[in-house]
Amino acid sequence: MSSENIEKLRYLLAQGTGHKRMDDELFKKFDTLHKIYTVVGVFEIFKKSEEKKSDDSFLCNVDGCVSSFTSMADYDSHYNSNHRYTCTYCRKLLQSAHLLDLHLSELHDNFFKACSEKKPMFKCFVETCQTLFWNSEERKTHCIDIHKMPKSFLRHYANKKNHKKNQKIKPAEPPNLEGMLDSNMVID
Repeated sequence: MSSENIEKLRYLLAQGTGHKRMDDELFKKFDTLHKIYTVVGVFEIFKKSEEKKSDDSFLCNVDGCVSSFTSMADYDSHYNSNHRYTCTYCRKLLQSAHLLDLHLSELHDNFFKACSEKKPMFKCFVETCQTLFWNSEERKTHCIDIHKMPKSFLRHYANKKNHKKNQKIKPAEPPNLEGMLDSNMVID
């Protein structure tokens, strides 16, 4: 390395680290030669006295949300109460990861819908309870009677448009398999 390059390197190291303003001494020599930082068209470089003051606020990073914050604590509170457990399909906000998981499987999973006709698949709202139900009505009764959940919570969780769809009746007897075999189905 030449002595000239070593001097340039020492000069840069002496300038320190971090963000530099456009009018910093580091850029003046270069700007004098190349005129890169001059005001052209709609662009302008503010001098220290003209610099616009920022309000130190920032926006929520969730698409479509226009909330702004001045502290991370405010943002965390907003995010946890408005976005943390939101369904990506229908944008419904739920109170916990367990409830979001139940919502996703019960309302947006076709495999769940197919299986729930053959066996109890509806899990209890209480995460530690392992009881399974044939439909949402059985679960609702269980939650009120056993876990003493308020009806207002259960009303909030219920999805009104799919409410009747989830009320499946437990079959009294297994399907007639012999009748299915006698039909035109071919089994390999």
